[in-house]
Order: sequence, then structure tokens, then C-alpha cells
Amino acid sequence: MSNIRKEVVNSAYNRAYSLIINDDKHERFKSLKQFILDNESLTEDEKTEAIRRFDGDYDYFKVVENDGIRRNCEICQKDCLATLYCEFCVREYLKSKFSSWSSGNDIIDMLIQNCQKKTLIPYMIVEWIPYENLQNFKYLTQGGFSKIYSADWVDGHYKEWVPKENQLKRSGTCKVVLKKLENVENANRSWLEEASYFATTHLFISNKWGSIVQCYGLTKNPDGKFMLVMNKMDIDLRRYLQKNRGQVSWKTKIQITFEIIKALCRIHEENSIHRDLHSGNILYSEEKNDWYISDLGFCGPADKPLKSIYGNLPFIAPEVISKNQCSYASDIYGVAMLMWEISSEQPPFVNYKHNYDLAINIINGMRPRIVPGTPLEYKELMVQCWDANPNRRPKIRTLWNKIEELNKSFYQDNEYINYNIDSNTMNSLIEINHSKIYNFEDLPEPKNATEEEQEAYYTIQLSLSIPDNI
Repeated sequence: MSNIRKEVVNSAYNRAYSLIINDDKHERFKSLKQFILDNESLTEDEKTEAIRRFDGDYDYFKVVENDGIRRNCEICQKDCLATLYCEFCVREYLKSKFSSWSSGNDIIDMLIQNCQKKTLIPYMIVEWIPYENLQNFKYLTQGGFSKIYSADWVDGHYKEWVPKENQLKRSGTCKVVLKKLENVENANRSWLEEASYFATTHLFISNKWGSIVQCYGLTKNPDGKFMLVMNKMDIDLRRYLQKNRGQVSWKTKIQITFEIIKALCRIHEENSIHRDLHSGNILYSEEKNDWYISDLGFCGPADKPLKSIYGNLPFIAPEVISKNQCSYASDIYGVAMLMWEISSEQPPFVNYKHNYDLAINIINGMRPRIVPGTPLEYKELMVQCWDANPNRRPKIRTLWNKIEELNKSFYQDNEYINYNIDSNTMNSLIEINHSKIYNFEDLPEPKNATEEEQEAYYTIQLSLSIPDNI
């Protein structure tokens, strides 16, 4: 199967998902496979590869949703949902290994063990990763409140279940990203408890839903610092838009928006809030040809002052700026700013310093000017999402349904979405605008601006030049 055209298979795979929408997911998967079988542009090997991916997706759906026809596993004799593996055998295999590893910290050990006991898919498993299994460390950047490194993970992550051998098989050496928290020695007990909760949330959600950047587990460096080990992505949304300014079609823009909203829906439906959505936290994988949300859970550094807020100011909802009230709706506001950045191919409020004046403008209802040529449905969704009143913003599932329909309308042709990532840009995870701490006092109540106020704001915008290097 060496002659498989990966980009053609990806195109057919993504197009099938975009065009075939059915509330009955079992029927949808039947239709997806038939769609591939009817595709005359694919070779037989390419059809086999696409259907293999759908079969894996179907197993994933059945186990995650706990829905579908069960089969009796010939090894453990339990009634499992997956066809390509047995979820019960995978969990028992992991439990049998508990005595062979330890982080040296009972809380961390219990956290990882609890995640493994809930494992759903062989290639999405949380584990303790000995530091000596990591090589070729390279410092990348200071990402907000944590230092970020890349490394090679010898042997790599678990990849698949081998029934004949009754064991998990690893991927082989792979690239990973490591995140080390700073200033933890200054943390108070409430932050430590919160960080522990968010670490648990991140590990569980990122290893349940494929649209969140996967966290493979934890390790500890020679200095005794615990580090998250993450899947390494290729580029963030900010850099992608910079690199391809003027070349990104609306079809591609809506596809990216759809993938972001789908990922956020997974987070919200797990009763969690992201708290720090911005274009540096939206990452692309060339291998998967897909976009993911990263940095789920952590709401700021350990030494953050009590009444301060943490984030990337243009993406922070007005009620968070004024009252520090994070909610599902404040995440939706962040989606609006991402939608605007995708539409304009430049960061919101690019000419403004991230200071008190910008905070006041946001609270007073000032929003970026909508780009000419923006599709009406996209514009209407964006405006709803950045409403000053969080109660008037759409819920995430409503937003997903609407953007899914819009995405479908743009996906009628057979064009392959090429994200145009080259070797000069790949392997770069350096964010341009980091999240940071803000401390504003005596702010007014958030409100929507009148048309006259918005026009006055736009006039000020036009008087400022847009820098070439943002």
C-alpha cells in the first residue's frame, strides 16, 4: 500500500464527514464507508485505507459513547464494544503493569492509575514516562507561565492493541513537547489543589477526545520538577495565518473554525472551561491534517495575585476583565475573537497595547471591524459570540450545529484543503503573544457599543497603520 496518495485519502475522508450528517451515528458510519466505496477517484488501496480509518473512528465512537452492539472477547470473555481491540483487555494489561513503575509521588501515581483504569482507546493512554526515555532536549520558548521544550521519546507512546500477543504495541521514537511549571514553590495550597484538578481534567479530556492536543503523561526532570509530556504539533494558528496571508480561502477558514468549535464542544460537554483561548493555543498537525485546542485547564501561574486575571487580553471576555467571571460563555467570546482573526488573517486589536485603555474599550463594547466579504452566516455567529451580555451568546452545541451546516455548504466540491505548511515553518511552537497577568480596578459594567460608538472606534483604527510583522 505504498502508492497511497495520502492527501487524496485525507480529502475524501474529510469531505465524507463534512457532507454526511446523521443524528444516528451508526447509520452515519455506514454511509461514510459507502461514500468512500462510491468514490471513483480513489484506488482500491486508498479506499481500504480510508475505510480502515472509519472503522477505527467507529470503534472510538462506540467505546466513548458506550453505545453499540457488543461482542464477546475471545480472550477475557467480556462483552466489549470495540472490534479492533477489547477495551477491557487493554485496561487489564495496564493494571498488570502498575507495580513496574512509580513517579515517586503517591498522588501522581494515583492520578495516572485512575486515568489508565478508564482507558478507552489503545493510542490514547496516560502513562508515567521515565526521564531517561527522553532524549535530544531542545528549549523552545517560555509559553506563558511554563517553559516549553521538545524531545525525542524513545520507544514512543502506545499505538495499538495486538490481540494475538495480548499486549499493547508502541509507536517507536517520536517527537514530544514538555511543559514545566514555574514558580510552583511560591504557590499557596488553593492553587496546588486547583492545578491538581486541572491536570486531572487535562489528562482525562485530552485522552478521551481526539480534538484536544494529546497529553501522553508525566515525567520528572533531574531537578525534581514534574513535566507534562504532550504530542508535538507543527504550527499554531497565528503563525499559519501570518505565513499564508491573502491565500486562505473561505472554505479553509470555515473548516478551521469548525474544528475549533468541535474541540471546545468536547471540553464544555465534559463540564470544563478552557479559560485561555487564543490563536497561540490552536495548533495544527500535518500528519493528521487537523487543528486542535491545546493548553486546556491551567488558569494561570502559581504566583498569580488573588484579584488579577490571566490571559491574552484581546481574547478575554468583558465580564472576565471587569469581574473575573470565567464561564462557558467567556470561552464563547474567545471563539468570536478567533473567528475574527481567521477572517481577517491578523490578530484582533493588533495596533493596541495590551493595557487598561484596551480593557476599557472591550468593556465598552468595542469590537474589531468585520472584514468585507465575510459570509453572512459567519458574521452573524461571530457577532452573537462577542455580545457583551454572556447570556445572549450561543451555547457551544448550538454553535457547533450552525457552523457544521455552514461548513457543509462550503464543502460541496472535491477540492482538497491544503494548509500549505512547509519545512521552514514546521516544528515551530513559539507563540508571539503570550498570555499574562492583568490587574485592573474600578471598571464599569460591560455593554454593547452603539453604531455611532463603533464607527468612532473604527475611525481611530483606520488612523493607525497595520504593522507588517505582527
